Amino acid sequence: MKLLSLVAAALLLPFSTLRALDFTAQGATITVAAGKAEVAGHAVTVAAPVTLTIAPALVQAVSDEALKLSTDKPAGWAKGTRLRGCNARDVNASGSFIPGSLEIRVAKGGELLKEGEDYLVDPEWGHVGLGPKSKVTATDTVYASYRYSLRRMDTVQVAADGKVSLKQGQPHISAPVPPDADAGCVAIAHVFVDYGATEITPDNIYPITESPAQAVTASTPGRIPKTLAKLKAGEPVTIVCLGDSVTAGGNASKPELRYVDVFAAGLRERFPKAKIDVRNISAGGSNSRQWLDPEKHPYRDLHGPENPARFDRVVEAKPDLVTIEFVNDAGLNAAGVEESYSEILHRLEPIGTEVILISPHFTMWRMMGFKTMRETEHRPYVLALRDFASRHGIALADASARWEHLAKEGLPYLTLLDNTINHPDDRGHRLFAEELWKCFQ
Repeated sequence: MKLLSLVAAALLLPFSTLRALDFTAQGATITVAAGKAEVAGHAVTVAAPVTLTIAPALVQAVSDEALKLSTDKPAGWAKGTRLRGCNARDVNASGSFIPGSLEIRVAKGGELLKEGEDYLVDPEWGHVGLGPKSKVTATDTVYASYRYSLRRMDTVQVAADGKVSLKQGQPHISAPVPPDADAGCVAIAHVFVDYGATEITPDNIYPITESPAQAVTASTPGRIPKTLAKLKAGEPVTIVCLGDSVTAGGNASKPELRYVDVFAAGLRERFPKAKIDVRNISAGGSNSRQWLDPEKHPYRDLHGPENPARFDRVVEAKPDLVTIEFVNDAGLNAAGVEESYSEILHRLEPIGTEVILISPHFTMWRMMGFKTMRETEHRPYVLALRDFASRHGIALADASARWEHLAKEGLPYLTLLDNTINHPDDRGHRLFAEELWKCFQ
């Protein structure tokens, strides 16, 4: 038996009645021990131990999908022809494809092509391409049959009488949402059923220890006094949101759910008398150095007016305030942060623009050097960005800390990445807006 304990905080219940809620995992089951605890501000009692069976991850089969093999060697998220069942909108979902399940034929029911000779496959991303000795060409239509898996989040809930039950969630290709607890019940944990999972381990169990409202971040009110004064006075305010593909809106399901638009709508609700002009000036895949020095750091080999990543676009807007989000700056060390962001402040100083720096969200593990979804933030860029904001008296919207807190809310952060790499879903976009709003208090 493997044990995962939810240590309850003594906030609502007398200490003498408190104990941890224990979850054990074995095979396809989890067992919740009897006990009392505080769960995200709710006093809960598990009257008797209960064992719950978790259904395996859903596997889907595709037959005779017509496609043409790419001349690119399939490698990573961008190379090769995508198997469409694994598609998470703009990319294939990392890990969804079931390795070894692929068969490609020259015709439906026809000759079976050989992997390694006729075609190549990237087993992580579900991309295929022409092999070194292929019988077919890039213009030929072939037919692929394969299997892929979906993710799911289940909810463990307890009723007022202490009875524990399981509520199964809906499968999703990349970003499953756990079901809400039933009326009269409190959710005490979520179970993450990842691609191809048939058994549950403690790593799959996410006890709910805190609510979103209990998240402590380093977001800073009071550091944009001029902008805030104009808003309160009902004066016109221009805000530029500068950034990369996340600021541009990937992967929000619709424009009004991009964090920039959610942020703008919330500001207008808070300051209804002010005329607020929020401008999204962003370029997918860009970083701050490309905006500051496009000749030295060209953006997609574009130059002059054809290049959208030009800092003069920001200056020409004459903004009262600029918010800055660059998850693509995550490779910068402390010296790089000092250089790039000092230059941004220098260029904005003549027009009196205030600044809010946004710490980045969490991305796929290997991009951050993480090994689990419960690690605390330790990326050098993020630590340096927080330090820079503190030393320069610049406002900070600490989205990183909010994403770190998701594990305490019973959510593996990876389930908020709609493309499994670096683009948040609608829930993830809203987290940026919520941290930005804290700067306007």
